Amino acid sequence: MSTEDIKSKVIKICTLLKLQSPQVCDGAITINLPIILHIIDSKPNLTADTICGVLLESPFCPLNNNEFNWTVNIDDGPPKWIKPEESNETINILQITDIHYDPNYEPYGNAYCNEPTCCRKGQNDTNTSGKVAGYWGDYNYCDSPWHVVVDVLDHVITEHKNISYVYFTGDIIDHGVWETSIEGNVESLNKSYLQIYETFKNIPVYPILGNHEPHPVNQFAPRTITNDEISTQWLYKLMADLWINFGWLSESTRSTILQGGFYTVSPKKGFRIIVLNNNVCYSYNWWLLYQPQDPDGQLQWLADTLLQAEVDKEYVHILAHLPPNNTDCQTTWKREYLKIVNRFAHIIRAQFNGHTHKDELQLIYDSDDNSKISNVAWNGGSVTTYENVNPNYKLYTIDNKNYEVKDFENWIYNLTLANIKSDQRPLWYKSYSFKEEYGLSDLTYDSLQTWLFKLMNDENLLNRYYRNYFKQAEPSLTKECDAKCMRAFICHVIVSLGDHEIKCDN
Repeated sequence: MSTEDIKSKVIKICTLLKLQSPQVCDGAITINLPIILHIIDSKPNLTADTICGVLLESPFCPLNNNEFNWTVNIDDGPPKWIKPEESNETINILQITDIHYDPNYEPYGNAYCNEPTCCRKGQNDTNTSGKVAGYWGDYNYCDSPWHVVVDVLDHVITEHKNISYVYFTGDIIDHGVWETSIEGNVESLNKSYLQIYETFKNIPVYPILGNHEPHPVNQFAPRTITNDEISTQWLYKLMADLWINFGWLSESTRSTILQGGFYTVSPKKGFRIIVLNNNVCYSYNWWLLYQPQDPDGQLQWLADTLLQAEVDKEYVHILAHLPPNNTDCQTTWKREYLKIVNRFAHIIRAQFNGHTHKDELQLIYDSDDNSKISNVAWNGGSVTTYENVNPNYKLYTIDNKNYEVKDFENWIYNLTLANIKSDQRPLWYKSYSFKEEYGLSDLTYDSLQTWLFKLMNDENLLNRYYRNYFKQAEPSLTKECDAKCMRAFICHVIVSLGDHEIKCDN
């Protein structure tokens, strides 16, 4: 069958089954089809079972394909501990994530449309609900207008005078996934990164790729794919040029950024930042079907980089867009990643993630002793309000000697109030400090373990975590959720190589 025939038939099925509107079916299929056909033509042994197993991986759709069962060569020597030093000196690290800037955002446009993203120009003629998009954003399936991006950056730099580093953990591009283009993405990336650079000037920014940055969304082709229509090289080259030219990264990072969007830097002696592009493990990255094994050698590079950091007595922060236990990350990749983290947990002081738009954390349990926390991953939340959350950013207090997180402040604004007073700038405020909010003396693993057990038994504390999880956004909090329903959120916190569902039930 010709490409055109395949395309028209699939669009017809998508439309008849009302999977999306005709416009969305047409757009999404047209831009994804060249990649899917290339993979199917290149892999004659690819079966429907494998595709189902990668996408859904469940008891009903198991992944029984040896290509997907691979391992990373991890040093099995005993951990070389660094003599722990604590100091009274701290530094501040800002985390900002998931901006999702929408160039088509239309204040007072249609907030309830029949497409994956609303509040956009051209959608208002279908507005039957009378619900209109707020000036400062909207709780529905809507992203950020440009003035929101500018406002959060302006607020941060005015409010906080002593930021040492900025961690930007990905996702600049909006959710209009059926009508993205390379040109449009390049324009939004250039514009957003320039604004970040002009805001922070001499403060080092360490940026990472989100799953929305490529075109089409989620698609990270291996570096062996050089055909311009389906390659991701344009994105890696653009990011390397921007990040290095702004002076955030050294020229030495270019080779791995071009290899797969990852890099490492050491801002000062004894401290290393490792930035991953773990979007390659996303189940909706079709290229996983083409190259299942450690795409672009990224996890092997991570294990080798951490081994060298251990030799050099360096403490490490890891930045990655997807949290360690994200359900959409392919299980082999996730398993190997957690094995690496467990081996080098003694030097990894913290992990920082985005993607979920929620204010949450994940506690990673030791594979040898699953009653003991070995590492912690903090989620930055999101600037976008997509969907039913308030905008936020986080300011971490970090020990200046051993780089562990001492505390963090979460800052938000109430979107309902901001839209009522749309002619004024939103009123940002500190919603809480983690230590104060949960009555902790410190953020050691022992304290976090105690906090987790308390969360299971103290309904008042659990209710607070639940409210903070949605960043106190009314539309999320008005949905009915009793203590049993809230306890399910505790299971998101626990990450283990063992059967963590059983651990959570217990």
